[in-house]
Amino acid sequence: MRIARLFTSLFAGLMVLASLPARAADLAVCSAIILDENNVPVPAAQIKLEDASAHVFRAETDGAGRFTLKNLPPGDYKLEIRKEGFFLVTNRPIALQPGPNEFSLILNHAEELHEQVQVTAPANQIDPQDTAERDTLTARDIRDIPVPSPHVLAESLVALPEITQDNANNLHIAGARSGETQYLLDGFEIGDPVNGQLTTRFNVDATRAAEVQTGNFSAGYAHAGTSILSLETPDGDDRWRFGTTNPFPGINVQEGVHLGNWYPRFTFSGPLQRGRFWFSDSISIQHTFAVVKQQPAGANTWENWSGDNLLRLEYNITPKHILHATLLYNRARYTNIGLDALDPVSTTVTGNQQRFFAAAKDQVWLADTLFDFGIAADTGTLDYIPQGTESFVLLVNGSTGNYFQRLHQRGRRLQALAGMPAATRHWHGTHQLAAGTNVAALTYSLAADRTEIQALQAFEGGVSTNPACTAPIPGCVVRTSTFTGPAAPEVSNTQAGAYVQDTWSLSKFLVLQAGLRTDWDRFTQSAMAGPRLSANLLPFGDDTSKITAGWGIYNAPLNLSLIGQTLDQRQIDTFYDNAGNTVAPSPVVSQFALPVAGLEQPRFNISSAGWQQKFAHSTLLTLSLLARNGYHGFAYVDQQPSQPGGTFLLEDTRKDRYRSATATVRHVFSESTEIYAAYTRSVAHSNEVLNPALGSIFYAAQQSAPEAWDAPNRIVTWGWAPTHIWGIQLSYFLEYRTGYPYSIVNLEQQLVGPANSARFPAYASLNIGLEKKFGFRGYLWGVRVEAVNILDRQNPNTVVNNIDAPNFGAFSGGQGLAFTLRVRFIGRK
Repeated sequence: MRIARLFTSLFAGLMVLASLPARAADLAVCSAIILDENNVPVPAAQIKLEDASAHVFRAETDGAGRFTLKNLPPGDYKLEIRKEGFFLVTNRPIALQPGPNEFSLILNHAEELHEQVQVTAPANQIDPQDTAERDTLTARDIRDIPVPSPHVLAESLVALPEITQDNANNLHIAGARSGETQYLLDGFEIGDPVNGQLTTRFNVDATRAAEVQTGNFSAGYAHAGTSILSLETPDGDDRWRFGTTNPFPGINVQEGVHLGNWYPRFTFSGPLQRGRFWFSDSISIQHTFAVVKQQPAGANTWENWSGDNLLRLEYNITPKHILHATLLYNRARYTNIGLDALDPVSTTVTGNQQRFFAAAKDQVWLADTLFDFGIAADTGTLDYIPQGTESFVLLVNGSTGNYFQRLHQRGRRLQALAGMPAATRHWHGTHQLAAGTNVAALTYSLAADRTEIQALQAFEGGVSTNPACTAPIPGCVVRTSTFTGPAAPEVSNTQAGAYVQDTWSLSKFLVLQAGLRTDWDRFTQSAMAGPRLSANLLPFGDDTSKITAGWGIYNAPLNLSLIGQTLDQRQIDTFYDNAGNTVAPSPVVSQFALPVAGLEQPRFNISSAGWQQKFAHSTLLTLSLLARNGYHGFAYVDQQPSQPGGTFLLEDTRKDRYRSATATVRHVFSESTEIYAAYTRSVAHSNEVLNPALGSIFYAAQQSAPEAWDAPNRIVTWGWAPTHIWGIQLSYFLEYRTGYPYSIVNLEQQLVGPANSARFPAYASLNIGLEKKFGFRGYLWGVRVEAVNILDRQNPNTVVNNIDAPNFGAFSGGQGLAFTLRVRFIGRK
C-alpha cells in the first residue's frame, strides 16, 4: 500500500510538472520596439494593453526603445502608447497569439499639423519608471507662452519654476551659479568651455523640447553639478517642411530712420534620401536697436546683430546602425555695450563673438542592446573693444572716459563619449542596466590690454559747496587702479569618467535606481566617486500617483576663467585724501594666486523628495522638496582682509546651500486649452559670496550672505485657450518674485555693511498674447500681438549702490509696457 501511494504521488507530481509548459505555451509574450519616424528608439514611452475584459497591462520602454510583457492571455487587445512631445497612439488593435509575439511600432514626434487633427500626449502625465526630479517645456509651450522676448530661448526657459534670470540675463537653475549646470544639446555638452554658462544660440523654433533636472539625475551625466538642462532638436523626416517667423523687417524712426527690432527665423527640413537620409536646417537672425533717452541725441543708441545656423543630419546605414551629425555656428556683433542712463557711449565697448560646434553620434544595435558612440568639438572667441584708451573714470552715479580693458578670449572643448544607454534583463523583476564612459579636453586663453581706472568723489575736496567732481583733478580723485605684468593667461584641463547604473522594477509598486560613477580631473589631480540612489513608490501600482525620494553626490564642473586669474596681471591701487595727497600704505599691490597644496574637486550633495498625483485624468499636482549642499567650491580669499592689497588665494572652502519647496499644478482642459501654475519658496546662500576680479576687488574678508540671484518667493503661471471671437487664441504669462539682493559700496568702491544686504523691489510682470491663424493663398499663417508688462509696472534692474552718491538707492532700467508683433508661416492649410 505504501509503495502504491508513493507511485500515485509521484505520478500526480509528474502530471502537474508536465502541465506547466503546456499552460505556459498557452500564454502570450508581447515584445516590441518603439521607434520614431526615423527608426530611432524612443525610451521611456508608456505602454498600456487592455483586453476585452478591461484588464490592463502596463510597461515602459527601456533605453533601447524595447519592452516585454509576459504571461498574457492570448486574444485581442487595444494598445496605447504615450510620451510627452509625441503624438498619442490610442485604441490600436493588436492580436496576441500563444507564445512569442514581436512587433515594431512607430511613435511620431508632435508637429503643428493642419490637414488633420491628431492628439498629442498630454503634458500632465506621470512616468512610473522615472525617478528624476524633472520638468519640461515642449515645442508648443515654447511657441505659445508669451514671454517678453520669444526669439530668445532663455526667456522661455524662465517659464519653468526651477529657472530664474538675473539682472545680467544669466540663467540660474535651482538657485545655482550659471556655470554649475550641465547644458546639453542632443546629448553633447554645449556650455561655454571657458565658464560653463549657456552662451550658445540657435533658432528657438528648432527646439523640440527643453528639459530641466534638479535632483536624482542619472549617473550617465558626467559633469552634472547642480542640475541638467537638455535641449532637443529635430533631424528631419520624409516630409518636406518649411517654416518662418517674423520674415518682414520693421522700421524705427527714433533718432532718424533705422532698421527696427527684427528677429526673422527660418526652418527647412526633409529627406535627402527617403526612408534613409534626412536633414533639418534652422537659421535665425537677431537685430536689436534701442534708444537711451537720458543720453544726448546722436550718442544715445545701441545696436546688436547676431545670427546662427543649426544643421542636423541623420543617416540610417541599416535599421540597426544610425549616424547623427550636428553643426552649429554663431556670429554676433554688439555696439555700445553698457550704454544706459548713467554710462555714456564713451564708456561702452564693441563686442564680437563667434562659436562653432560640430558633433557626430553613432548608434549601433548588437542583439537587443543599443550602443552609443559620440565625438564633438566646440570652439569660440569673444572680443571686447573699448571706444578709446583714455582712463576709465568712476563717478558716484555713473562713469565717464573709456572702458578700462580690451579683451580677446578663446575657449575650446573636445569631447568623446561611449555608452550602453540601457539593456533590459529579468531577475526578481525587471532591470534596466546602463554603463558608459566619457573624456573631454578643455583649453582657455585670454589676451588683455588694460588702462587706468580712476574713482571720484561727489564734490571737490569732499565739500558739498564746491563744484561737483566730473573730472580727475586733485581733490576729486580718491583711488586709482593700474595693472602690471603679463596679461595672457592660458589654462587647460582634461576630464574623464565612467559609470554603471541599474534601474530595478521590483514590482508594479516599487522602482529602485542605483548608480555609481567616478570622475577624474587633471587640474585637481584627483578622482571622486559619485554614488546615487533613488526610488519610486507607486501607491496604486499605476501612473496615477508617485512618491519619489533620492540622494546623490555630483561632480561640479570647473570654471577655467576663474582659475586663469592666477596667471593674469597684478592690480596696483593708490588712495588719495581730499587734498590729493597719497594715503598710506599706498600704493598697494593685489594678485591672485594658487595654493601650494592641491585643491579638492568641487561637489554637491543633493537630496530630494517629491509627490505627483493625477486627479480626474486632467489635473497633475506636483510637490517637490530639494536640499543641496555644495562643498569645496572655488573662491578667492583675501589673505590680509584688514588692509588693502595682498594676495587673493584660490581656496576650496566655499560652501553653497540651497533649499526649496515647489508646488505646481497643470490642468489640461482640452487639446487647445490648458493652464499651469507654480509657487516656489527657496533660499540660496553661500559662505563666500564675494567674487574679486581685476578692476573690481573688495578688500574685505569673504562673507556669508544670500546669493545675488536669491529670490525667496516666486510664482509663475501661464496658459492658453481659444476664444469665440474670430477664433483668436488667448495666452498669458505671469511672473512674480522677490527682488534680487545687491551690495552697497562707498567712494573707494569698497563694501559698506554686509554683502548683498539690500534688495531690489519685488518683480511682477503680466504678458498677454492674442494670436489669429488665417489662410492666405492656400497656406496657413499666424499673427500674434503681445502686450509685455501690460500693467506697466516698474521692474528696475539697475541701482545706484554708492552710499556717497546724492541719488543713492535710485532704481532704473527694466522692461516697461511694450507691444510686439509675431508673424508665422505655418504651412499648407
